[in-house]
Amino acid sequence: MNFWQVEAKPEKQPVGSRKRVNSLQIFKHFGLNKAILKIKSTASKILKSIGGTAKGRAAKTAKAGGFRAAAKKTWGSAAKFTKSVVHRLKFMEKEQKDQLVRQAVSLALMVIITIGSVVTVMAATRWASVTLDGQAKPTVEMTSTDTTDILKLAGVTAGPNDLVERRDESSGNVDITVKTAKHVTVAADGESQSFLVHYGDTVSDALGKAGVTLGSNDTVSPSLTTKAAEGLLVTVRRRYNVSITADGKTISSLVWEGTVSNALRQAGVTLGSEDSPSVNPNTAVTEGMKLKVSRVTYKQVTSTEQIAYDTVTQKDSSMYAGTKAVTTDGQNGVKTVVTRQKLCDGNVVQSTVIKTDVTKQPVSKVISVGTKRYSSGYAAVCADGSLIDQNGNTVSYRKLLTGRCSAYCTGTTTATGLPAAFGRVAVNPNVIPYGTRLYICSPDGRVVYGYAVAADTGGAAMAGTIIADLYYPSYSQCMQIGSRTMNVYILG
Repeated sequence: MNFWQVEAKPEKQPVGSRKRVNSLQIFKHFGLNKAILKIKSTASKILKSIGGTAKGRAAKTAKAGGFRAAAKKTWGSAAKFTKSVVHRLKFMEKEQKDQLVRQAVSLALMVIITIGSVVTVMAATRWASVTLDGQAKPTVEMTSTDTTDILKLAGVTAGPNDLVERRDESSGNVDITVKTAKHVTVAADGESQSFLVHYGDTVSDALGKAGVTLGSNDTVSPSLTTKAAEGLLVTVRRRYNVSITADGKTISSLVWEGTVSNALRQAGVTLGSEDSPSVNPNTAVTEGMKLKVSRVTYKQVTSTEQIAYDTVTQKDSSMYAGTKAVTTDGQNGVKTVVTRQKLCDGNVVQSTVIKTDVTKQPVSKVISVGTKRYSSGYAAVCADGSLIDQNGNTVSYRKLLTGRCSAYCTGTTTATGLPAAFGRVAVNPNVIPYGTRLYICSPDGRVVYGYAVAADTGGAAMAGTIIADLYYPSYSQCMQIGSRTMNVYILG
């Protein structure tokens, strides 16, 4: 028996001549039969819909709307019937009343289950709308929330460069828009480059992707509103306002992009064989460029010029490393130069050397550099500012800081995250940035810390009382250096 069917059972009647009354007859008497048939029809439609396959979002939604309307109507009928039953119960005997109440409760439960089924089914269904290049695809029922799966259900395959936009609604439904990629070539300013745009984009959008800005006099082909298509070629031609002075007058002209030579021709200015523009004819014309055309004359000029002497460095083992001495003074030489000058309106705009004769050879300046080593373990700080490390190598530096330095041996990790180790010193990073390579020794070179890197922050350095805190592995080594004046060389 289906849940909407009402079983009519004979009820026990009191003794007497009263006629036995069937419960279904009572329901019919009170107008319940019509409500039962209506609920039965609605429930049948709902169950059939639940077991079926969706044909599309629009059709499904329409069905759901009909189901809800029918359920609402049925609920109203049941309520109206209940009100009628309550009124008529006043005139019925107790046994009839009890039987009718039981049947009414069963009917109410059946209505609640039916309407609940509609709500549950509709709440559980999610739909996806897919639009490809402006064309809406048939709405699909989602079996997965993954975008790729949804597109596959809609029969859409998105390429790796296609633009996929997804909007998730609060109801759980999804709208997906796919715009296919278009390769467009933009030719502007002497370059042709390919850019990726998408369906719906215009030539204006392609220029934006290319970073091309149009001036008020520029032209573009095709027009800015043209829709981008695969393989479209967009050509931008520039036009510039230039000022040209020639033959004693100045004119303004709007010319196409290109060289100065082309601009002069467009402006109607002809160059003679000896005429010369103020800008190289092969130079690209620019907005607001000012050009002047002058008559050209040539003359040959002979002059004498000095030949700078060279400086030669040679090693001298008799001198200590780090010391230098000039052993031969340099002398400049002399040369005779013949130059052909190009003059525009009397002014030299170009000179070309056509002949050079050396009349006196230069004498090189010779500087001897000492190579004799100091005692091992010392650094040499030379009077001329040069520095020799404890191994006899010349140290190239760009800045020298002289001040108090102290030593420390605590801590395991520096402020830069590096492990604490010899050669990693603490500084004020505002004075000596982290990562700066250093060489540290006493001003006389006899106390050498050696090569180091700024890797930690020193409290005393931040306070300005020292310029560096030197890390040593042990306390005894720290005590040997203590706090003293040191040279901190910032290496180049």
